[in-house]
Amino acid sequence: MTDEPSPAAQGPDGLWRWLLGGLAGGAAVLGLLIAAYAIGYHRGERHTISSTRTTAVAPAATTTTSKPATLPPVQVTPALVARGKALYTSDGCSACHSLSGAPGAGPSFKGLAGGTSTLTTGETVTVDDVYLERSITDPDAQVVKGYHQGIMAPAVAGLGLSAKPDELRALVAFIKSLK
Repeated sequence: MTDEPSPAAQGPDGLWRWLLGGLAGGAAVLGLLIAAYAIGYHRGERHTISSTRTTAVAPAATTTTSKPATLPPVQVTPALVARGKALYTSDGCSACHSLSGAPGAGPSFKGLAGGTSTLTTGETVTVDDVYLERSITDPDAQVVKGYHQGIMAPAVAGLGLSAKPDELRALVAFIKSLK
């Protein structure tokens, strides 16, 4: 332990140095928090910029998505739906996507699959397996009108669903089961 007197015992100069040191330390911590937020935010922004370029090139006319030949359609089975429902709850999908048709931070899953959605670009797409898979793994690529880019991308970034095709297909089966 040191034999230095407390800031109050050092007089007004010691107290000011102590207060300024505390403020400087607090400012440093605040700066680090802001930097961490900015890094996370800009990851979504960078993602948004690249997807905006992609959708700007796409035709503005009404289009439908088609299934690639390499991926068979997701079959809705009780086991796959149960796994998708568990993922819906555990991965946090339920925080933004309702099952009742009520709007949230994201579109409701009720009756979504098989229908059409109008995007922020004005384009209308068919909500098929390909669209759902892309919306889960690259949520800012095609944003539904009335919703905002940059919300879902950071939420799903840590889940790594693009590298987990079984989980991705289970989520699609669950969404397809919600009529």
